[in-house]
Amino acid sequence: MKLKKLYKHDNKKQIWRILPTTENRVVLEERDPVSKEVFFCCFDIESGKKIFNQWQLDEKNWCGIESIYKDIIYFHLYGKPDMPDHKSIIAFDIKTQNIIWSNDSFRFSSVYDDKIYCFRQGFESSTYYSLDYLSGDIIDDLGTDVSTIKLIKEKADEEFWKQNYIFPSYFNRNDDTLEDYEKYFRDLISSRVIKGEISFIEFNELLLYSFHEVNKNNLLSNIFYAYDRLRNKIVLEETLDKNLTNLIPESFFVKDNFLFLIIDKTKLFIYKII
Repeated sequence: MKLKKLYKHDNKKQIWRILPTTENRVVLEERDPVSKEVFFCCFDIESGKKIFNQWQLDEKNWCGIESIYKDIIYFHLYGKPDMPDHKSIIAFDIKTQNIIWSNDSFRFSSVYDDKIYCFRQGFESSTYYSLDYLSGDIIDDLGTDVSTIKLIKEKADEEFWKQNYIFPSYFNRNDDTLEDYEKYFRDLISSRVIKGEISFIEFNELLLYSFHEVNKNNLLSNIFYAYDRLRNKIVLEETLDKNLTNLIPESFFVKDNFLFLIIDKTKLFIYKII
């Protein structure tokens, strides 16, 4: 198998979230490390053509993305600065690049089957509702029974995993060596000074993996490799980050046949697996 580099995205801002859509687009949530302002951009997943870039809400700092459904982005605000609780729902249409509705009374829970499930926080309990995903109009008053909402969340999660996402697993060096890739990783660990676990994805003949290696400065470099097992050949090598003092979360995932790779926290490389 081969990896074809499609394009690089770099707004020189920290990439906070990467959200591919079901309509073959990618939405990024980025944050400026100095001003703390939040920016959003969207581009075609294969061509890299920008649909919008560095777009902002009126609230430029305390906001984020809840979910994307059928090319509608649902934003949230924060209840208080530096506090994790979310408030408000703001629906933004990617195609028209307009906010199509907003509601400050409700908080987002999930989206499923053309409905937004949300709640209004009361003093002792929450009241749940379903809204039309395009208009924001109330469809159902679901009362205070949370069991319906839990069931909807489970169904929404099932729909998410049908979208062909593959996130890394972790190789535990203390486990028995049963698979070929485990022997490969044991040989790697014996030849290099690696701290922490190896993150990996098996994609047909490709083994995609990253690890933190102690470098000559006694700091950590986060290294990524793509290894073609049939050809016994490394087909891609990238340094994802360097001179780290702490381990960082994995910086790659696969959706359909696209590899998403974050480098230096600000650059997104997208490869097509062919």
